Amino acid sequence: MENATENVIDANEVSVCNTWYTIMVMSNLEDKIRKLILKKLDIVPNASEFFYEALMPSQIVTEVKSGKKTARVKKLYPGYLFLRMDMFTQEGELNSDAFYFITQINGVRGFVGGNAPTQLKNHEIEQILEHIQQFQGKETPKNKLNINDVVRILDGPFINFQGPVSEVNEATGVVKVVVSIFGRDTPVELESWQVDKSAEE
Repeated sequence: MENATENVIDANEVSVCNTWYTIMVMSNLEDKIRKLILKKLDIVPNASEFFYEALMPSQIVTEVKSGKKTARVKKLYPGYLFLRMDMFTQEGELNSDAFYFITQINGVRGFVGGNAPTQLKNHEIEQILEHIQQFQGKETPKNKLNINDVVRILDGPFINFQGPVSEVNEATGVVKVVVSIFGRDTPVELESWQVDKSAEE
């Protein structure tokens, strides 16, 4: 399963380039286009002189269906990829090789800014990188849980039991649910994907 750490294509780690641009791509083809960029990088001579990195920020979303845990990749910015590259010469002119290297790839709709690509501001790319760091290596339940939410247990020895959430640990993805066992309220520790909000709530 792909995660945020695999969204990085680093073609030249020693590059000091820190200019980022946004491209618009066809929906649901984000990862395919990211891979096409990497493939083209190996084919086009000197492309590594102006292209360095591509990001497709994503998170892994989990849910339980028919008693089985499923996971899927959810794009944080659907329809967009973020590229670290040199788009302009030192004289401020558009580098046509860099521009067409990207725009001639099938599925790419163009740069934000059109024929004059707009560079992302520092705080914008910093926010994107923070999102990647936030979701790196973590699974996120489809339904966010809060304390006192009434949930139904979907997996494990207490399957189909219902009760309120008494504790949520977002860092570990663990929740505590209070269920009635032999007439006594008992806290049960579960992973968040093992429960779902009750339809009766």
